[in-house]
Amino acid sequence: MSWGIKNRLSRIIKPDDNRAVMLACDHGYFLGPISKLEDPKKTIEPLIPYADSLMLTRGVLRSCINPSCNIPLILRVSGGASIVGKDLSNEGISTSIKDAIRLNVSAVALSIFVGADN
Repeated sequence: MSWGIKNRLSRIIKPDDNRAVMLACDHGYFLGPISKLEDPKKTIEPLIPYADSLMLTRGVLRSCINPSCNIPLILRVSGGASIVGKDLSNEGISTSIKDAIRLNVSAVALSIFVGADN
């Protein structure tokens, strides 16, 4: 494993105990508007001190996370329709690796749906 990967992983998974608390803020769109997620910043900001990392979408990152925040970020790079359509598992790549690099994230994540048609 390269030095860069080790460095980014050690920010997410703490080397002293090999544990991580990741706050996943990337899934509010699946079922349409969700109570208390209308303004994600109000929900996420007070929880940051209790998380080792945040997983979020590009839009939530850009609009809700202060650039001076020093918590590792995992960028969700897949997405699709919300409640529109027959199958929520029909996702595609929605964010480029170039965007991930520009946003200085520690890692990227995408959804997979084992056993689903998509």
